[in-house]
Amino acid sequence: MKARTVSLRTTLVTGALLFVLWATSWSVSYVSLGPWSLAVALGIAALKAALVALFFMELVLEGAAFNFAIAAAVTLIAILIALMVGDVVTRAAPPLLPPRATHPLAQGAS
Repeated sequence: MKARTVSLRTTLVTGALLFVLWATSWSVSYVSLGPWSLAVALGIAALKAALVALFFMELVLEGAAFNFAIAAAVTLIAILIALMVGDVVTRAAPPLLPPRATHPLAQGAS
């Protein structure tokens, strides 16, 4: 039985893509994208992580059951993050604090 491995060409192309994505994330860090900065940075980071996991960790060669388990774990993490963001966004404003006491001793007067 011959072991399946990722070819050298695929590894080199993946490495080149990772280098391009690194250069892209570095150059985008100097551009003001406003509220989209975080989304772009996380998108590039997720793409780099997927490339590393699929080709350098050779997950692309695994069976369907293993890939399903990975996809289920990622889906559950995404659901938990979405619930956390939903919780934070829908919180009411905190109540106002009571005013400070105007006691003479509290102000340091003698």
